[in-house]
Amino acid sequence: MAEPEHFPRNVPFKPSAAFIPWFIINYFLAVALMLACTSVPLLLSGGLDLFTGIAILAGLVLITVVFITWTRLYYDSMFYELHGDELRWRRGVWFRTTGIVP
Repeated sequence: MAEPEHFPRNVPFKPSAAFIPWFIINYFLAVALMLACTSVPLLLSGGLDLFTGIAILAGLVLITVVFITWTRLYYDSMFYELHGDELRWRRGVWFRTTGIVP
């Protein structure tokens, strides 16, 4: 008995949509780690004034908005195509890349 195919052949398909929240959660974990190692010690030692704290927070909000937008655009640009002897892929927001894996 033939095994059923999990991926369509010769038809472009996208990875799971779970890629987006996974990527965003990893981003927030990395930011939390950086804040824990830099801003929290400054805050506890009294070396962080109000203006610097607001500037750091505003910068983080801006970077977060750009990152979340970029993540969605990157996911929308990802395509894979499975053939009998190769896998073709293309992706990229600013720089489009394509590849073939035999």
